[in-house]
Amino acid sequence: MTTPKNMRAQTFTLKNGGAVHTYINDDAIILQIRKTTPSEEDLLQPSFKVAVNLSPQEAMAIATELLLAVSKHLKDSPQPEKS
Repeated sequence: MTTPKNMRAQTFTLKNGGAVHTYINDDAIILQIRKTTPSEEDLLQPSFKVAVNLSPQEAMAIATELLLAVSKHLKDSPQPEKS
């Protein structure tokens, strides 16, 4: 997707080969998730692209949930020893 006019775009590439894209301006918050698998790697693996237009409240709720999940993972994971 080409960056829509007057929108700030940010791409977050994921370890599994997918990506999350955000497109933001004063009027809209769009979250797009993409997963592409080349046919030569796996013919049966699906590829997809989906986007949703979020309200500020929905975006905040998703951000809050992600922050809670990350803080739990960081709390439960062993921390490297300081030298």
